[in-house]
Amino acid sequence: MAFTEQKNEVIRKILLEEALHCAVTIGMRKTSVEQLTEAAGIAKGSFYKFFPSKELLFFAVLENIHAETYSVAEKALQDNAKLIPTERATKIILAACKYLSDTKAMTFIENDVDYLLRRIPDDIKADHYHNDEIHIRQILAASGLVPKGGMELAAATVRGLILTVSHQSEIGELYPQVLEMLVHGACKELFD
Repeated sequence: MAFTEQKNEVIRKILLEEALHCAVTIGMRKTSVEQLTEAAGIAKGSFYKFFPSKELLFFAVLENIHAETYSVAEKALQDNAKLIPTERATKIILAACKYLSDTKAMTFIENDVDYLLRRIPDDIKADHYHNDEIHIRQILAASGLVPKGGMELAAATVRGLILTVSHQSEIGELYPQVLEMLVHGACKELFD
């Protein structure tokens, strides 16, 4: 059965949304193509018209998470362009952490992404996948923020701060204040 272009876009969007939902609730490996197609209201065979494999669907989810995280960071950069460097950097990092926390995307990233990336062909990874450091460097460069200690230290620090999102439950109800304190302190060290 052929779908209209508009219907194809709707189905693709549903598949991506359902894959993200499954990724953060039951995990990629426990998600079946049948679950995904049932949510999209299509036959299992139709799935492969949208994605060549389940792994490539989840790879698209990962790309969307990265793109949205950096879109949120770029918006925070624009919204806070007049702040002093420490405060501007703090707002950018907190915005990215909030997005990752709200979507629970870190669950997928920590539990399934290493496995997923081993299952994606090298040529596809080379063409489409960029690690966090590249994006972090781009945001810092676009922001005009020049970190003391260099970009490598700044990128590693930002990655470390973002990883705290995965440990909210261990930190407890004070997590938002703890995160803000950690981010502000790191940014003060890097950008003051």
